Amino acid sequence: MKKTFMILALILVAMLMLTACDNNGNGENGDGNGGGRSGGPTMGQPFEVDGLEITLSPNLGFTRFRSTFSDNDGAYVFYIPVTVTNIDDSSNGLNSWGVEVFSPAGIGLISGAWELESEFSETSIFAVGDVQPGVTKEGNIYVFYDEDGDYIIEFSTFMETDIAITFTVNFNFDAVPEVITEFVAGETFEFDGMEFTIHEGLSWGTIRDTFSDYNGEHYFMLTVTMHNVSDESNGFPWGVDIFAPNGNALPTIHWWLDEDDIRDSNDILPGVSYTGILHALYVGDGEYIVEFSSWAEMDDITVHIQVELDPDELPVFQTEFELNETFIFDELEITIIDDVQWNVIDDRWSNLDGRLVMSFPITVTNVGDSSNSLNSFDVSTFGPDGIQLDTLRFRGADDCVFDSGDIRPGATLNSVLHVLYDGGGEYVLEFSTWRESNIYVIFTVISTGTGVTDADDD
Repeated sequence: MKKTFMILALILVAMLMLTACDNNGNGENGDGNGGGRSGGPTMGQPFEVDGLEITLSPNLGFTRFRSTFSDNDGAYVFYIPVTVTNIDDSSNGLNSWGVEVFSPAGIGLISGAWELESEFSETSIFAVGDVQPGVTKEGNIYVFYDEDGDYIIEFSTFMETDIAITFTVNFNFDAVPEVITEFVAGETFEFDGMEFTIHEGLSWGTIRDTFSDYNGEHYFMLTVTMHNVSDESNGFPWGVDIFAPNGNALPTIHWWLDEDDIRDSNDILPGVSYTGILHALYVGDGEYIVEFSSWAEMDDITVHIQVELDPDELPVFQTEFELNETFIFDELEITIIDDVQWNVIDDRWSNLDGRLVMSFPITVTNVGDSSNSLNSFDVSTFGPDGIQLDTLRFRGADDCVFDSGDIRPGATLNSVLHVLYDGGGEYVLEFSTWRESNIYVIFTVISTGTGVTDADDD
């Protein structure tokens, strides 16, 4: 009995010793994997996890996380280049939920956070998805930087022992691209998938719209070139504002101009460039700022423009003309020729029967892009006493410009403009529309039937 007891005791002691040895061996392996000591894989050395052969490059990269919707906006990020080969016999891939990174203090950094995957989706290894057997993919594992020191990356599965690799991070801040948000005219910048250049030099104009609160005010024009560097059609962004030297936002004025503005341009295809004009109200000399902003972009872009008005560069907007001078009215180029013919109204049904009429040759060219005509409602005649005269369409007239049909773009109409004679003196033809500033043609009648001269002749 005593012999049997001793045998059982020896067996028990042997089992305890084996158990102790086994635990000691597992602990060393665990320390090696978790602490970077001998016994586990190292950076640059292939290892297997869940049917995948993985190699982590020791050559780390450095960048910053940019997202206006995240509390981590602006945080520094390092990334580990990784190569993954599917050595399984079915489709497989590396998932972020099976990877964790610990800071030098031993705190998990959630390297596979959804916002990192979203921000770096084009290069994240986790965005690759499953691959077929034998296929190799490359990508990066992105990690929020905490501090310099020894980090641990751990790979875990439900069925296998965790693998942990220690690596050292000495963050290279000089390798992180500087974010430039302020530019001047002539410099090129990228914003919302487009490259923009606001060119140096200004051109000037004056608002001519009687319905605008800014009628008569000056504006300057910026030439802007945009180039689509994205992989889909794109256009000029909505979020562009112009600020005056005093910091106040300028009103939008291109609605009041008969000119195209780049803000109204259509989208362009990838790789295509387009140059247009950006109009801005002039409120004084100084530094103006064009600000590009977008809910999807991390930082607003500002372009500083120095503006100084040279009165000699302002367009001369002439409103008074003489006979034989050509002017533009309602996209019609008009010349009233000083070659008057005298006629008498012969219409017993008219209260103007027997009155003298001056008939002027008139040339009208359509310089617009749609059919147009000169309407009698747009032209008023004032006699020497300043009182408006009747607009004439009278019996016996061979032609009348107001009775002509529409004129096609680029076409020219040669016709006659009839003016009721109301004695010698200065006559005024007023051309007006609901939007444009009025234009006046002024001429002086010397005597009945002996000729007509313009207002500058004595």
